Amino acid sequence: MAEFLIIEDEPEKRSSIESEIRDYFGDPDIPFCIAQTFAEAAKLIFERRFDLIVTDLMLPRRDGDEPSDFSDHLLDFLSGSSLNSSAVVVAISQFDDLIERQATSFKRLGIFLLDYNNQSDWRACLKVCLQRVEQKQAIDFAIICALEEERIGFREVQGDVTYGELSRYHGLDCRDISIAGFNGICVVQPRMGLVDTAAICAQVLSLFRPKLVCMAGICAGFEGEVGLGTLLVSDPTWEHQSGKWKGEEFKLSHYQEPLRNDIRTILSHLIEADPSCQELTADLPELYRSLDRAAAILPTVSGSVVIASSDKADEIREQHRKVGGLDMEVYGLYRAAALHSEGIRCFAAKTVVDLANETKGDDLHHAGAVFSARFVAKAIQRILSD
Repeated sequence: MAEFLIIEDEPEKRSSIESEIRDYFGDPDIPFCIAQTFAEAAKLIFERRFDLIVTDLMLPRRDGDEPSDFSDHLLDFLSGSSLNSSAVVVAISQFDDLIERQATSFKRLGIFLLDYNNQSDWRACLKVCLQRVEQKQAIDFAIICALEEERIGFREVQGDVTYGELSRYHGLDCRDISIAGFNGICVVQPRMGLVDTAAICAQVLSLFRPKLVCMAGICAGFEGEVGLGTLLVSDPTWEHQSGKWKGEEFKLSHYQEPLRNDIRTILSHLIEADPSCQELTADLPELYRSLDRAAAILPTVSGSVVIASSDKADEIREQHRKVGGLDMEVYGLYRAAALHSEGIRCFAAKTVVDLANETKGDDLHHAGAVFSARFVAKAIQRILSD
C-alpha cells in the first residue's frame, strides 16, 4: 500500500484532502501520516519514505506557535531528502501571493503548486498525481538483465513464481513476474554494458519506485578464486576501466559501491543455510551439483568490454586481492541505485560460466542463468518479507 504524508494544520482542509485520496482508491480506511507543525514535517521527511506528500505552505513552527511561511524550508527539505527524492509532491495553499512567489521554485523541483480556493482545479490535479502514485505502486521489485537468455532463466524457477506476459512500459522491454505474492517486472537492456545498465536502472527507479532493484545473469570468474558454476553476489563492485593512463602505466580510480549491510546480512544467511545450493541446482548439470560451496559474496569488477584473455584477466585481478568475478553491468546497477536514494535495496547475483580466458564458450550459459534466476527469486522473497 502507498505511504501518504499530509502536512496541514487546518482540520477542515486536511479532511478534504484525505477524502479525495480515499475516494480515489475506494478505501475508507487508508491510513495517513500527519504533520501539523514545521518540526514534525521536517522529521518525517528525513526519516520515512513516502509515495505522496501533500503539503500546505503555512505552518506553525512548533505546537502553540502562529502559522508562518515555511515554503523555502520545505524546498530545502525535499531537495535534501534522499528517501523522498521520487515522491510525488503536491503543495496546496489558499494564499495567492505565496503561490505566485514560489511558482518557479516549486516547478523547478517538479512540485505541483495548487490554489485551494479553486476547488475543481486542485481536486482534478490531485487525481492526476494519485494516478502516478498508483502506477508506481504496481511493482514491488525490478530485475534487470543484460540479455534475453538471462531473463529466460526465470521460466525454470520453481515454487510460487509466475513468469508473466511481455509488456512495454515507457519503451522498456519488460516481462511481468510475481514471486511469493510480490509483483515485479524483469527488464532486458537494449545493449549489454555499464551505460545501459545505469540508464535503465535509473529509469526504472524513477518510473516505478520499486522497493528493490536487482540483477540476475551470468559472468566470468577468476581462476584460482572461484570455480565454474559458482554464484557470486557482488560486494563491493567497481569499474576496472576507471582511472588514468600515464604513458604505459594505468592508475585505477578506486570508486567502489558496496551492498547495504542489511541486504548483505540477509543474503549471507540465505547462502549459509544451504552453501551447496542443492535445492536450486538439483536438476542442473553435474558441474553445478558437485560444488561444495556453490554461492559466495565476493568483490566483483565491471567493465564495458568482453574479456577473453588470460593476460588481461590477470591485469584486472591485481586491482583487488580477493576479486571473484568479472562482468559488464553490476557496477552500473549499484551506482545508479546509490545515486537515486539511500532507501533503495539493491543486489546482483550472477553465475560464473567462464574464466575470462581464451576458452570462453556458451555451453554453461543456460544452466548458469537458471541458477542465478532461482537464487535471485529466493532472495527477493526473503528481502521483501523481512
